[in-house]
Amino acid sequence: MRHIFLLILLFTGSIHSFFAQEAEKLKKYQSTVSKSTYSKGDTIVIGDMGKNVFSAKKTYIGIFVKNKKNVCGYSELDTVIAGSKCVIKNILSFGEHCTFDFKNSVVFELQGPNNLVLFMPVEKALQAKELIVFTSPFNPKGLEYLDDRTIFLLNLEYSKETSADNAFKYCKLADPAKGKAYEFNQEEFEKEKAAWIKKLDAARKEVNLKDTFIIRVPVYLNKYLFEKGEFQVFDNPDAYGSKPLKYASDSKVLFDNYKVFSTIKAAKPNADFFLNVNTADYNGNRKSFGEVKAICTSITKDPTVMVTADNPGINILHFTILEISVVDSENKNYNYIGMKRK
Repeated sequence: MRHIFLLILLFTGSIHSFFAQEAEKLKKYQSTVSKSTYSKGDTIVIGDMGKNVFSAKKTYIGIFVKNKKNVCGYSELDTVIAGSKCVIKNILSFGEHCTFDFKNSVVFELQGPNNLVLFMPVEKALQAKELIVFTSPFNPKGLEYLDDRTIFLLNLEYSKETSADNAFKYCKLADPAKGKAYEFNQEEFEKEKAAWIKKLDAARKEVNLKDTFIIRVPVYLNKYLFEKGEFQVFDNPDAYGSKPLKYASDSKVLFDNYKVFSTIKAAKPNADFFLNVNTADYNGNRKSFGEVKAICTSITKDPTVMVTADNPGINILHFTILEISVVDSENKNYNYIGMKRK
């Protein structure tokens, strides 16, 4: 029995050593996905977690940590480190390996945050957009984002309603936790109402028509015209375009000069990477995300919605676009695709 156990142990060990062959160490590596060249000692930046269809648990698809409990010694990283800078300690080229993602792959050994040592099959991480290639130069400093609060204030300027009649609505937008508490205790809100009226009066002076805002919208890119170095923008009703875009519960956004921005300038390396890591839909469109710098020029009522005593209708906020910066991630200003200015 003892001999059988030793044979099994030796056999298992030999299989493990076969599938965990010594990796070849490289000084540089040019990716087939991003076309970028990476060197030992370079600093790289981590992106968001990719979508792992094989796991209900949120993990990185292309970032691993050593795990002695795992049969092959590696597990996908489940700690969010998006935006972290990591240094490439080694570039390892594997043939065989018991971890499927390392087999016939180039793996970066990284010095990560909090002394984490990470292992990244680089092509897989790039496909999942877990490794940032192009950072965005867009700088929204000093500009308001168009959110529910700013839309509320713009609509209030249009309607000319009093702060006293809208103090509670503003409270729910400015401080949702307090607003929710006040819903169950209106008497407490009445005690604080004067203070909220004062806060709303101050906020109304900060946000006005003719101001410039940053608006985040989906942008659907179609063909890349190589001779012009630009993408065609697909006029999607769920994105910015010729039709009003539903932006808040009681408001829509319309870009009056949309036709000027029916194309987006993009350098060929950025365009190649975007096309490589995003699958087109049946119309040949790929979804990206725009940060639009635009001036709010006017507000009108949606003519398709009847205004009644019970239904105030839907407001359309008209904007003139000044600039669009397009990226490949909803949550981060990466991977940068391109830009167009007025």
